Amino acid sequence: MRCSRVAVLVAMLLLAVSPTPSRAGKVDKLTVMGKLTRVMALGGESSGWAIDLNPVLTVNGKQVSSLEVKCSDAKKLEALENKMVKAKGTLTNAVGVETGERPVLNISSIKEMKEKAKGTDKD
Repeated sequence: MRCSRVAVLVAMLLLAVSPTPSRAGKVDKLTVMGKLTRVMALGGESSGWAIDLNPVLTVNGKQVSSLEVKCSDAKKLEALENKMVKAKGTLTNAVGVETGERPVLNISSIKEMKEKAKGTDKD
C-alpha cells in the first residue's frame, strides 16, 4: 500500500514539473519591410539588429513596431544599416532572462528597397 502511494506521488510530481508546450517551437515564414537599425538589450540578450517595421505587424496577438533580426552575414547587415530593407526569413521566439520571450526573424534573404523618387510622376 505504501509503495503505491509513493508511486502515485512521484507520478503527480513529474506531471506538475513537466514542461508545457509553448509557441517557442513553432516556425512561421515571414517577409517584412522597414529600416534596419542597431539595438541593445539588457545583459546582451539581443542579436544587435532590428527592423523598425513599416507597416506595423501583429505577432502573437500583439502589435510590434520593431522586430529583432538574426543573420549569419553580419557584414551584409552593416552595409544595410539605417537603410530601408525587405527581409525574408522564419519567425521564431527567443527567450532571455531579462527580456523574456520575444519574436525574432531569422533572415534567409535581405535587400535594400529602392525608394521611388518624388516629383517624377508622369501625366
